[in-house]
Amino acid sequence: MALARVARSGLRRSGGSFGGNRTEDVFCEGVSPCQCSMPSLENVREYSNLSYFSSTKNVNHMRFWSRGIRVMPHYHSPAAEMVAEVSDSEYDEPRYPGLEATKPGEKPRVVVLGTGWAACRFLKGLDTKIYDAVCVSPRNHMVFTPLLASTCVGTLEFRSVAEPVSRIQSALATSPNSYFYLASCIDINTDKHEVYCETVSNGGLPSEPYQFKVAYDKLVIAAGAEPLTFGIKGVYENAFFLREVNHAQEIRKKLLLNLMLSENPGISEEEKKRLLHCVVIGGGPTGVEFSGELSDFIMRDVRERYTHVKDYIQVTLIEANEILSSFDVGLRQYATKHLSKCGVHLMRGVVKEVHPKKIVLNDGTDVPYGLLVWSTGVGPSNFVKSLNLPKSTGGRIGVDEWLRVPSVEDVFALGDCAGFLEQTGKPVLPALAQVAEREGKYLAELFNKKIGKKNGGKALSAKDIPLGEPFVYKHLGSMASVGRYKALVDLRQSKDAKGVSHAGFVSWLIWRSAYLTRVVSWRNRFYVAVNWATTLVFGRDNSRIG
Repeated sequence: MALARVARSGLRRSGGSFGGNRTEDVFCEGVSPCQCSMPSLENVREYSNLSYFSSTKNVNHMRFWSRGIRVMPHYHSPAAEMVAEVSDSEYDEPRYPGLEATKPGEKPRVVVLGTGWAACRFLKGLDTKIYDAVCVSPRNHMVFTPLLASTCVGTLEFRSVAEPVSRIQSALATSPNSYFYLASCIDINTDKHEVYCETVSNGGLPSEPYQFKVAYDKLVIAAGAEPLTFGIKGVYENAFFLREVNHAQEIRKKLLLNLMLSENPGISEEEKKRLLHCVVIGGGPTGVEFSGELSDFIMRDVRERYTHVKDYIQVTLIEANEILSSFDVGLRQYATKHLSKCGVHLMRGVVKEVHPKKIVLNDGTDVPYGLLVWSTGVGPSNFVKSLNLPKSTGGRIGVDEWLRVPSVEDVFALGDCAGFLEQTGKPVLPALAQVAEREGKYLAELFNKKIGKKNGGKALSAKDIPLGEPFVYKHLGSMASVGRYKALVDLRQSKDAKGVSHAGFVSWLIWRSAYLTRVVSWRNRFYVAVNWATTLVFGRDNSRIG
């Protein structure tokens, strides 16, 4: 029955081919490889419109194609050269929904993967009179990461550090051919100029997972990075990361839950100490700032509102080497002394494995915990690793001096997922917000002033366009808050260079002023300023919701 339907379907329909795939090895489930006379099968092979299967070599995990053609061992029977498997309910092959390639007369389409610092700065600067923009990301907002630690303890509200991407680039919400898609990119076909995506859904769509494609004229990969765990067992299962707003929400809920649980009757002294032991792994700026915020929260709020357990709560910061290793030596020493004075216990060690209630260090030391926050840097995501693109040192997508990906046309990469190739002679830049922001600004100007104005926006049309000056990064300095109205400001251009460095209350004022001006919108600047003022007057909010 299925075999007859395929033959009839092939005779009725026209156009297309198998895209160069061999057909003699294709066989159908439920059909015997016996010899029989089937002249109509030649018509099936000639006329069936199955050209889209040629893309399966590039998109190797599209479950839309699981109903398609199967490859079986070669049979010598000439009558079994090709048989297609067809659903009992549908004769047509499944089409891959999405945006097709732009037509002549339409604006070039720029597809941006991600909503981090690099992607949002690029989208903000992109001239939508020249281009249509399509943004694909599993989150619909940008996170102002320097202030994310403050939300964990109630210094700031969560909305203060999140800016909707449609407010950063309004064309995504208002322009008829520009879109934002809440989805993750799962593969890229650079030959066809298409990206393949899988939506973020909770079961409300016709099929799960729902997948689609978007054709691009220019592709900007700014998909960010993932936390580094170094393959340590138990990290993903038991630790909290601090890179997204939902991470901060979970940390806050866990912290307040442990505080309240520890007050229950019958809880032993040892269990109270474990529940209220907050351990931070990683002595970089994020780990240090979170430890400082926690110490502030303990000193001012916990001691006033949780008096029964105030003497049990403790913060431990574990670092394999020195904390804040990129900062000036004097600033590192100041931070160490200040954190110790504020009650943060500094430990030097390497984590061997993580258990639900304790971590084990390489020297065999057991460290019990109630809350574990992991902040040891970032590395390439699984998506970036899966791409068949040149890679730089460390596994990032390799780019040239103009942030182009060599060997493929019309693909650019920037932010934490990209790094200069060795042949450029430039070092791989650190995964910092200011690096990503500067790259996004540079690439937007390149698209607007060089590529767009010289009619190079369409696919395969910018190859011979001179791009002008390459991207040059100049470090503006580093800042970190260490709690109790103290901060560090290091204005050196590199770790070994000379420059201004300062620590203390004045540095804290500089730190707050600088970040307040860098918050994306005036709306969020207002939120941040109001939150800081209310926290100063009334203390932090310790309500546990959810």
